[in-house]
Amino acid sequence: MRYFCTKDELHGTDCHEFFPGQWDDRFWNDDSIYIYDDIFKDSGLRHLLRHVLPDYSPYDSTEVYPEDWEKIKENAKLNAAEAVKEADAWVQSAFTEHGMFTILGI
Repeated sequence: MRYFCTKDELHGTDCHEFFPGQWDDRFWNDDSIYIYDDIFKDSGLRHLLRHVLPDYSPYDSTEVYPEDWEKIKENAKLNAAEAVKEADAWVQSAFTEHGMFTILGI
């Protein structure tokens, strides 16, 4: 993957974790996907999330529901759209199993 990686592919800790379901106070989960902070910023994904999700903070946890994700996909442009597309299969799986996912900030 270009934007996201799995836990096994991590080579640092400066990243945001996309946690499947409601966060249970655990970090570094095997089922999560991760995006490094610099890629998160440079891709425009951080700006997109701030624009679409009024309560989003890159330093806290944010729950994302299917209707939120649809708004994110609708508003995504350029590299942010590529990152959203790359994450979409994982997101859809999280929605199927848990009905939501949580973005854990740095």
